[in-house]
Amino acid sequence: MAFEKKFELKLYVPENWEVAGHMADNWEKNLGNAGELIKDKLDEKFPDDGTFIRDLVNPSSTGYAPMLNPSFISKSEHNTNNIRSIRQGNLAGAFLRWKENMTKAFETVGGVAAKFFKERIAAAKDRWALKAGAGILRFTGDKIRGRSVAPITAHYLVGDMRAIGWMSQGDEAQMPYSIARDGERPAVKAAILNRIVQGGLMVVKAGPEATDEILRQNTINAALLSGLRDPAKADAFVAVPAVDKCYCAWETDPEGRLILHTLVGLTTP
Repeated sequence: MAFEKKFELKLYVPENWEVAGHMADNWEKNLGNAGELIKDKLDEKFPDDGTFIRDLVNPSSTGYAPMLNPSFISKSEHNTNNIRSIRQGNLAGAFLRWKENMTKAFETVGGVAAKFFKERIAAAKDRWALKAGAGILRFTGDKIRGRSVAPITAHYLVGDMRAIGWMSQGDEAQMPYSIARDGERPAVKAAILNRIVQGGLMVVKAGPEATDEILRQNTINAALLSGLRDPAKADAFVAVPAVDKCYCAWETDPEGRLILHTLVGLTTP
């Protein structure tokens, strides 16, 4: 039995992704234009305090209750029943304040619909750009500045040759190769892309615990890809990389840079 490597792909995750100017502008414009629709939907969902309590407060309190240790007593001598009651009362009483704030945010001022809502969005645009550049865009990239690790890897794993043109200097790869069953390439590509983005963000957010989180995410990657693959095209994926195994694994280099390392192959007689 011999393991035939189909391709190996090693992609560095950028430390930050500069957000193209039009992306922040579009975010502001689209969310601002959606202001009235947002308010209409919220008014429809919670028309009165009774509905608010029934659909939001009560389910929240029910879900919160098991999180409290029954024997817990707070410094102010509140037991768990007191704590639950106080929390539920605070939530129920928040409806009128929330409704007033919503009305103010979406009211028309000086002929401008949802004026305060749009002003808040404009003020948050730069924060959104910084957060997106330090988060999801590190893994997705964009059509203006180029694709990043998630779309490149997803396209490689379904044999899409366009991915070769998205490679950056310093990335290592061979020719793309499809692990998907016939007719399933679009679904496989979408599933892989979402998994890489989700897993990558979890690794970044783990901070000092990144080593444990990397193993956890690699285990999830292996399970997903093993289920998506055509067994006639690729071996099952594993969480711990090896030269004769398939994997799609996060790792770090000696300088601490995050890497997505993928190897695909098939064992043949």
